[in-house]
Amino acid sequence: MPEARVNGVTLSYELAGREDGPVLMFSNSLGTDRGMWDGQVEAFGAAWRILRYDTRGHGGSELTEGPYTADLLADDAIALMD
Repeated sequence: MPEARVNGVTLSYELAGREDGPVLMFSNSLGTDRGMWDGQVEAFGAAWRILRYDTRGHGGSELTEGPYTADLLADDAIALMD
């Protein structure tokens, strides 16, 4: 899977769906990985470009020392979109 170094962490992500579609981003909940969105990729992939990623410390993304805050996780998502 592709990885991106953003906000001081390496995040694992996946792009799927319509290549020229608007981007729809999915982030996993705590204790899961981006696989929780498999059904949505199928449902939305014909119309959207789907960006799924493993949140810091989950799935294939790097585990860094905490604490993790909502602001930190939001900064990760914004940096990945950039």
